Amino acid sequence: MRRSSLILTLLATLLSSSNALVAVESPQWWRQTRSIYASFDLSGAGGPLMKFPSDDIHKKLGTFRDLPVLLDEARKLGCNCVYLISYWHPDYAGNKGDYQIRTDLGGDEAFKEGLAKLHARGGRIILYLEPFIITKTSNVGREHGRAWCMKDERGNPQTYYGNARYYLMWPAEGSGWAEYIISVAERLVRDFGVDGFHLDSYGCQPDLKDYDPAHKSSFNHGAITLVTAMRQRIRAINPDAVIILECCERTELLDLCDGGQIESGAWLYSPVKVLNEKPWVAEKKYKAFTSHYSMAQMDKILDMGYNLSLSPWWFELNTTERDFETMRRHITRPDDWIKRVRILWNWDNLLYINNLPGPAGIDLFDLRRELEMRRYAKPKPQYYETETYLVAVNAYERLIRKLLESGREITTPDQYLRKKLLSLSPPMPR
Repeated sequence: MRRSSLILTLLATLLSSSNALVAVESPQWWRQTRSIYASFDLSGAGGPLMKFPSDDIHKKLGTFRDLPVLLDEARKLGCNCVYLISYWHPDYAGNKGDYQIRTDLGGDEAFKEGLAKLHARGGRIILYLEPFIITKTSNVGREHGRAWCMKDERGNPQTYYGNARYYLMWPAEGSGWAEYIISVAERLVRDFGVDGFHLDSYGCQPDLKDYDPAHKSSFNHGAITLVTAMRQRIRAINPDAVIILECCERTELLDLCDGGQIESGAWLYSPVKVLNEKPWVAEKKYKAFTSHYSMAQMDKILDMGYNLSLSPWWFELNTTERDFETMRRHITRPDDWIKRVRILWNWDNLLYINNLPGPAGIDLFDLRRELEMRRYAKPKPQYYETETYLVAVNAYERLIRKLLESGREITTPDQYLRKKLLSLSPPMPR
């Protein structure tokens, strides 16, 4: 362990002293990838998909041998790369740290067989991996957590935004964490043939302080070392393997990996606005993925040369009479409005992709912010809808009913995405 840590430290020193860092050369399949598809546990698993609905893994996969089902879904959206979350035992929230394959879905053999089937059909798969935090009750947490984690000024383990369930892991000298998590990545590539990893948290966690006297160097130095060494070592096993980050704030890490997922523009902001605030956006130096409920925003992301993170939400958008009824009921609970805004954005998408104008003077971004602020009102309102909301519902319902009753063939969001993405990418293998 000491020798490995010394090698990693020397590598980081060489990197930090270099004045010629440029973005890495990614494998061809990744350079051609314009979207990734994630179906499970999207909340908390990487910026742009945090507020999208996700599927129950047990309702879709009997065992991991069914992984090609996810590739089929991805390809219906014009995508050839599956991003898999919650593949470890027991589930996404239950154990960050060990990354042993879930036994309730067949364990190692089923996972290996499912990935082999997916690859045989020309698909690719990247896995979630968390280099920043571990669950205290994981095996690695119980065995090494206190020694490897970051400490506060009193010598106690630091908490994750006040949540004491996790350890925050020190990636630099004096901790065995970097070597451990790199070995986990090597095992997943070597034993199962995965095509890469999404490293959660590492695109947005800079300059952290650790008061453990046994821990040396700096968090930034350790993170650079960890990402560099992990990418080199998994590529020694699979030369086509990639690493991406959550968020794209730390360009010193982006220079060493294959891109990142931009923060949650799908909910809080226009992702185009977020992209344009990056100092590197015009250079197109980094491969960024992001998303939104608005198809107009998605088109702009692609037109800028950037890429999409996709979820199964795009298959759930058939408007029915029940949607109209839902929009007419009072919004009584603080989060009920979230589903309503999703329905409005879906209606906006249907008009947009079928070349029909939307209602004038309605800004769904402003409406979203207005409804969210009702949660913080004192006293709490009995109902959460506003006059702006009711105006939007009336305007969109009238136009959507007209479209549905027109008798014309209606393009759906999944059809539109598939056509758009296939026009930008090489033909997908069968």
